[in-house]
Amino acid sequence: MFYGEVRLTIPRVQVGRMIGLLEILQDFKGKVDLAKVAEELRFELDDILPAVDAAKLLRLLQVDTGDLILTEDGKILLSKNASGRKKILNKILASLGEFKGITDFIKNDHGGEITKDELVEFIKENMPDVDAEQTFSWIVEWGRYSLLLRYDSGSEKIKITEKTSGSKE
Repeated sequence: MFYGEVRLTIPRVQVGRMIGLLEILQDFKGKVDLAKVAEELRFELDDILPAVDAAKLLRLLQVDTGDLILTEDGKILLSKNASGRKKILNKILASLGEFKGITDFIKNDHGGEITKDELVEFIKENMPDVDAEQTFSWIVEWGRYSLLLRYDSGSEKIKITEKTSGSKE
């Protein structure tokens, strides 16, 4: 079953790398040229762009003529401890197109639990333009960090967490 128009809204970078980028941006008082960040980190621009894209997607930063600008939401995220950051990301991810479609699929069609194979098949059917296995990995990475999903690699089962900020049922 297809869950509406699914936009590509799964961040494709490690959570820690994106948060690290935001912390560097904060060190520059919330605004800095992208090239300066690359120079500071001794990275190529291509290595930083996935973190920039993820932070933009989550509305934690914006880009204006090459400058990275920390948004209010980004400042709020950085002001929190690890637990607070997870709660904020839980709320943001629960409302994003792909994550919402996936959590609805798990919750509504499978009683809150599915296997890795079922989720990979869902990805293949609903997001044919992406690598399903790689996308599965990003879903697990972000879902686990934000406490939106639990994944047991032994049984290969994915569960919706009991309390997600995005659900009000």
